[in-house]
Amino acid sequence: MIAQNRQRAWWTGGLVLAGIWILAAAGIWLARHQTVTAEKTMAYVRAHPLTSRNPDERRAIIENVAHQVNHLTFEERRKFRLEKDLRQFYESMTDAERSYYLDLTLSKGIQQAIQAFNEMPSDKRKRIIQRAVNDLQRAQAELNQGELDKALSDENVKKIIDRGIRAYWTEANAAAKIDIQPLIEQIQAILQGTR
Repeated sequence: MIAQNRQRAWWTGGLVLAGIWILAAAGIWLARHQTVTAEKTMAYVRAHPLTSRNPDERRAIIENVAHQVNHLTFEERRKFRLEKDLRQFYESMTDAERSYYLDLTLSKGIQQAIQAFNEMPSDKRKRIIQRAVNDLQRAQAELNQGELDKALSDENVKKIIDRGIRAYWTEANAAAKIDIQPLIEQIQAILQGTR
């Protein structure tokens, strides 16, 4: 009788342990396949071009891409933005669709950038800011005034600048705000030059 109870306990314990391992393996498999990455999002973009689609299909594709982009980590989002094929997708949108896409993705992207910036060591923040200032100066030198005026008058560019600056001043920590001052000054100089 005692031997049977022991044997039953061993079998029950073994089955419970096997069940736990099966659930853990299924969880790991599901997490790996459900995780959104820049590569998976870009594969979706490539598989769903906007050309020759009706407006409802286009909107659904844009919403799906925006949903995936909003679930990317900050680093994955950066990789996604660097994809060459993304430009073709963005350029195939109408102005209204671009604005809609920005409405869907901009807040999350700004939030992620500010959080990463706040967590960054000051010396790294300063290097990034200096690189951005240099990039702005180079772009200002390369573009003629008409091109610069046109770029800065684009409603989507205005939306990005406005939302970004507003969010930054409300969510960034004090040290990050001090570090970004040279970039703000460069942006002001560019904007004053276009008026």
